[in-house]
Amino acid sequence: VAGLQMARALLAYGFEITVFEAAPKVGGVWRENYHSYGVQVPKQLYEFPDFPFDAVKWGDYPTGQETQTYVEAYVDHFKLEPYIKFNTTVLALTERKGQKGYVFDLGESGSEEFDFAIIATGMYSQVPNMPSWAGTKGDFTGEIIHSSQYLDQSAASGKHVVVIGCGKSAIDIVVDASEVAKTSPTLLFRSAHWCTPRLIAGLIPFQYIFLSRFGQALVTWYKGAWPAGAPCIHTILSWLLFPLMWIAFRIVEFLFKIQRGQWGSYAPKLDVVADFYGYAHVLDTTFLSKWRQAKLQGKQGTVKRLVKNGVETELGEVIEADVVICATGWNKTYDYLPAQVQQSLNVQSDGLHLHRHCIPAKVRDISLAFCGSEVATISNIATYALHAEYISRMLKGVMALPSESEMRYECDKMRAWKRSWMPETSSRASLVLLHQTHYHDQLLRDMGLPEARKCCLSELFCPYHPMDYNGIMKQEGAHNIDIMDWIPLRLAVAARSSLVNGSDV
Repeated sequence: VAGLQMARALLAYGFEITVFEAAPKVGGVWRENYHSYGVQVPKQLYEFPDFPFDAVKWGDYPTGQETQTYVEAYVDHFKLEPYIKFNTTVLALTERKGQKGYVFDLGESGSEEFDFAIIATGMYSQVPNMPSWAGTKGDFTGEIIHSSQYLDQSAASGKHVVVIGCGKSAIDIVVDASEVAKTSPTLLFRSAHWCTPRLIAGLIPFQYIFLSRFGQALVTWYKGAWPAGAPCIHTILSWLLFPLMWIAFRIVEFLFKIQRGQWGSYAPKLDVVADFYGYAHVLDTTFLSKWRQAKLQGKQGTVKRLVKNGVETELGEVIEADVVICATGWNKTYDYLPAQVQQSLNVQSDGLHLHRHCIPAKVRDISLAFCGSEVATISNIATYALHAEYISRMLKGVMALPSESEMRYECDKMRAWKRSWMPETSSRASLVLLHQTHYHDQLLRDMGLPEARKCCLSELFCPYHPMDYNGIMKQEGAHNIDIMDWIPLRLAVAARSSLVNGSDV
């Protein structure tokens, strides 16, 4: 959905564009994913700001197929299909000689030149992350697959199933497999993580706590203000109110433990906010119910090796398995970019740190931006829309960017703040999540747009939805200013799965 919103925004500003998509149709993760997948937020948090998701009722959680149909309707509504080259894989980008821009190596489809490249491949679509032991089957006679390959229940039907992981995809799959597996499937996890209930204390929709300005303030007073994005008063209040917030979030954790049964080996080690920034997921009660009914089982541990009839843990326990499903996430690669560009990006162990999570500090030299592929929020579809407008305004010359040194300073400050308290993960650079509202405020301020999108008390206590940002796309009366050395004429958008290392989802 990032690439589609990027295309819609660029066309609105009059650019000549091409979108590359390796698959035969749009949709990305919604086109094909693990069986029983769906959106983990209610539909009002997952709809395009300028195109309502009318097919699903307010408060319902859309299925993957419902979301795919909705995405296709968006393409039809904005007439985007003529600009998309399907079944086209981007093998590599090379810099043009004597001018800015890139030559796209498209393999058997030839090559094309563009003035500017925008990467919109999403956060979870490049290289499946598989455990090291998965490459050494030894005497194991069963199957080892990544969660993205669990496309229907036949993969688990009549089999002994072990699912590796403790995130949303792992839990979705073990629940789904419990309906058809030969015996109760096992969820094997190294560390437990907090499962955010859809209704906190069985009463309050989670978004009222985490996506309202009031809820944003609570998180800010506990973990600190979003650098350059939160009002200064929040920094002061975070110093003063931290002890009170510490108590408040211990109460939240106690409520979550009661609701989710997260005791003993299933009790997370990190506090609820820090854990959310590494392993966030929102779930209904199905998993807990099936666990209590012994229709599935959860075990804490790690796989030491594969044996003939299953997996052996580090404690020597053998868990019988005909199929091992690794819900172990994704790895990112930037190998498709020229070596000099990779060096300019300075990718680190915790990810790619960008100005506003979308613009490289050397954008004036390397002619490259990222829409939605280096940021994780709760309502990511709204963030992608803001990214699309932000990048389009930058390219059109209606929004001034800071200098390279100023952008580097902002990236350094953000990186230091994240590393001071967020868990060490390969995606830490991209994480916004519970600071989403202040991050969106930051983008709006840069574009010269009002931050407050609601009225009266709803501005303080009601969650922000994508529709609250309806109307920001292609504001009338904008005028060009000289913020780039040049204005690109042809742009390429690398959509989900179009890069050589992209997966089918």
